[in-house]
Amino acid sequence: MRRRLSNRWTLATASALALAWAVPALAQPDDADAWRADADALVAVLEAEHENPFFHTPEAEFRAAIEAYKADIPQMDRAERIAGLAHILALVGDGHSWMPMHALPFDGLPPGPGFRSLPVRFELFDDALYIVGATGEWAGLAGARVTAIGHVDTEQAVDRAMTLLPTDAVNFAREFVAEWLMQAELLTALDLALNAGNISVTVEQDGHAATVVMHPLPADAVYDWIFSMDSGPSGIDDWVTAAAQQPLWQRLATEPFTVQRLPEAAYLRIDQIQNGTELSYAESAQAAVEAAEELDRPTLVLDLRRCLGGDGSLNAAFMAAITASDVLMQEGRIQVLTSRQTHSAAIMLVSDLEQQTPARFYGQATADRPNHHGETNIFVTPNSLLPVIHASEFYQTSNADDDRRFVTPDVVIPYLFSHYQTGTDPVLAAALADLEGQDP
Repeated sequence: MRRRLSNRWTLATASALALAWAVPALAQPDDADAWRADADALVAVLEAEHENPFFHTPEAEFRAAIEAYKADIPQMDRAERIAGLAHILALVGDGHSWMPMHALPFDGLPPGPGFRSLPVRFELFDDALYIVGATGEWAGLAGARVTAIGHVDTEQAVDRAMTLLPTDAVNFAREFVAEWLMQAELLTALDLALNAGNISVTVEQDGHAATVVMHPLPADAVYDWIFSMDSGPSGIDDWVTAAAQQPLWQRLATEPFTVQRLPEAAYLRIDQIQNGTELSYAESAQAAVEAAEELDRPTLVLDLRRCLGGDGSLNAAFMAAITASDVLMQEGRIQVLTSRQTHSAAIMLVSDLEQQTPARFYGQATADRPNHHGETNIFVTPNSLLPVIHASEFYQTSNADDDRRFVTPDVVIPYLFSHYQTGTDPVLAAALADLEGQDP
C-alpha cells in the first residue's frame, strides 16, 4: 500500500525526533566521525528496512562507494558531505529512496540541508532547461533557455545533479533535477559554482546569449516544489512566469481529483490517490463514469500527469467503478494521460488500467517501474539531522517478468517548452483527436 509522506509520518515519531533535535547533537557539524556515523546509520536502516537495497547497484559496488565517501569526508565541506550522502542513497535506485534538497513540508521534521534557492525557477523540458519563473531584477529572464551553469554546459550540469537522484527511476529523477539545480550551496558541491552567493548562469533569449550572476534568495524563501512547477517562493509578490496561460492539467486544485465534462469526453484528473473532502476516491470514479455514459459517445479521459501517488489500497474500489461500465470497457472509450510525475500509487493504477481495461495511453513515460520498491519512510540522520526518504516494500503490480523501468505510452508526445509557454496541451489534444471518426 502506498501513502503520502504525512500518512507515514506518525505524531509519535515526530514528537520523539523533535525532542532529539531540540537539543544539541553530540558531534559538531565539522566532525568527520559524526558524518561517517551518519553514513553507517543510513546503510543500517536500508539493510534493516528496504526489501532489497542492492537490486540496482551490486552490493560490492555500493559498499565501495560508502567507504570512498567516508574516506573523503575530511576534505569535504558541508554541502559536499550532503551531496555525497545523497549520491549514496541514489545508488539504491528506486523512486522512493532519495534525499530531499528542500525542507520536507511536514510538522516535526528538521529543516533539511537549508540550502538557499535561486531567484529563478528552472524546468527541464524534453528540448532544454528553461527559466519558467523569476522575481525582481531577474523577471526579464522568464522564458530564457539555460545553456550553462557556471563553466559547465547545461547537459553536463543536469548529469551531475542526476547522480543525487534515484539512478534507476530515471524519469522521476528528471522531474526533480531542475529543482536540485536551483539550490545555491548544492551547486558549489557539484562544482557548478565557486561561491554560493554568486551563481553564474548563461542563457539564450531572443537569439542573444548572456551570462548573469545571481544571488540566492533568503533561506526562508521556500518554493512549492512538489505540486507546482512555476509558482514563486513564499514571501515573493513580484513573481512572473513564462506561460501565457495554464492548461487544465497544470492548474492548481484544492481537491485530490477533479471531475469535469468536456464536449468530447468526461475528464477525471487525479493529483493524489486519496479521498477528497466531498467525494471519496472511488466516488470520483463513479461520478466520472456517469458523466461519460451521458455522452453520445461515452468516453473517459483519466489524467494522471500530476499524480505523484497516494494510498494504493484505494485503487481496487476505483477500478471496480470503471470496469463495471460495459460501454466504457470497449476499445477507444478510455484514454489515460501519463507523465514523468506519474509515480508510486499512480503506477499501481496504470498497471491496473493496462491489465483490466482496453485503455490507450498518451503522453510521456511514467516516473518508475510497474514492479517497484515503494512506501515512503523517513529517516533522520542522527548527527547532521538530515531527513532522508527510503522504500521498504516491493510491489509487483504487473507480471513477474515485467522488467520495464517505466511504462511507455502508446502515443508518446514530448514535453516541450513551447507547449508550456503557449499554455497548450498536445497530450490531451491527441487523446481527444483520436476519438474523432470513431463510431459512436
